[in-house]
Amino acid sequence: MKNTDMTIEFTGEFFVPGKSGKRIEADHIERYKFACKFVQNKSILDIASGAGYSAPLLIKAGAVSYEGVDINENLVKYSNSNYGSGCISYYVGDICSFNIGKTYDIITCYETIEHVIDYESAIRNLYNLLNHGGLLLISSPNRPVTSPGCSSLQDKPANKFHTQEFTPDELLSLLKKHNFVAGQDDVFGQRQRHSNRYFKKIVSVIFENPDKKASPALTPVKNNKVPRYFVILATKK
Repeated sequence: MKNTDMTIEFTGEFFVPGKSGKRIEADHIERYKFACKFVQNKSILDIASGAGYSAPLLIKAGAVSYEGVDINENLVKYSNSNYGSGCISYYVGDICSFNIGKTYDIITCYETIEHVIDYESAIRNLYNLLNHGGLLLISSPNRPVTSPGCSSLQDKPANKFHTQEFTPDELLSLLKKHNFVAGQDDVFGQRQRHSNRYFKKIVSVIFENPDKKASPALTPVKNNKVPRYFVILATKK
């Protein structure tokens, strides 16, 4: 029986369905809808699974099993209580060290790496948790858009819950350093806007704030567009 008495509140640190605002909700749901394209007959590990809402989406899309991991014990209790089943389980764990002796076909790591101080260890662990030929879907806010005052990974982001934010090139380089295979064609963006600053101002005046009006759907990042968030598809060869 599901425990409907357990509740979680939105603090800004993690997404809570129905409590985080329409724009944030659309962004999060679209990332998992994108992941649904790859999960048929696959085992799934969802790192930083939060409130656990992604599991039903991925299982319905054809995943054979789902295991969610979060460092927040209350979120794990909530998720197991509301979504746990024979093929869905949640665990308390840290992205840098989680290991229950299993490997997975697909790992989703959404809106997580920007919270992790030791992101090198996190990427190494994700690599070890994947089966050979497995796929990692990893996202980050795009620093030039979300923290325009920051010029490097060492600069403190505008979001107080983030330790650093990446650009697509920086995250690609980090993944390749740790033996993942990924290239520019594997970068997909959300809430994309024009990179030309003059055209960007015109578009903002006509169409209002692109963070709200631009599409949350994930599409390939083109040379003349800059995403607010991006997802990289990285393979363990």
